[in-house]
Amino acid sequence: MKAIQAIPVTPENFAPYGFIANIANPGDAYGIGEYPCTFHRDMIIAPNASPSCTAFGSLKVGKRDMVIQDSEYHSYAMEAMMPLDDDMVMYAAPANGGEVEYDKHVAFLIPKGTMVVFRAGVWHGAPFPVNGDGTVLICLPERTYLNDTCKIVFEEKDYIQIQL
Repeated sequence: MKAIQAIPVTPENFAPYGFIANIANPGDAYGIGEYPCTFHRDMIIAPNASPSCTAFGSLKVGKRDMVIQDSEYHSYAMEAMMPLDDDMVMYAAPANGGEVEYDKHVAFLIPKGTMVVFRAGVWHGAPFPVNGDGTVLICLPERTYLNDTCKIVFEEKDYIQIQL
């Protein structure tokens, strides 16, 4: 089984796959108003190719071996994910028209509270919590999981081990 090293995410190293912003800890991001109410607006803009509404949901992920066994992409939709209660390892591979390239998967260590937006076409899958069971905020155009998802389940010989 191939192994890859999870690396700390930065806006620069994630740029080929999409966008990130630490929503929960905005730091020096532009804010409107002052303590106790500061609005940090437009930290990520994630356009949809579809006129549908953006839907928000949660993904509960259990602590498990960090082995990539499948990957998916959306042809027309971006997907935003934000770990809420644990740091997560998320993986991605370049958008390439639909052929999974096992050797191009990259793993990123995403701090809780950091939003990750996968560009349309980028391969990705369910994240792996670092410390225990976790919850991920998911933002997609409504019904994307039914009308714009291509998922590939890997053969065991193509599994990818993620190392921290």
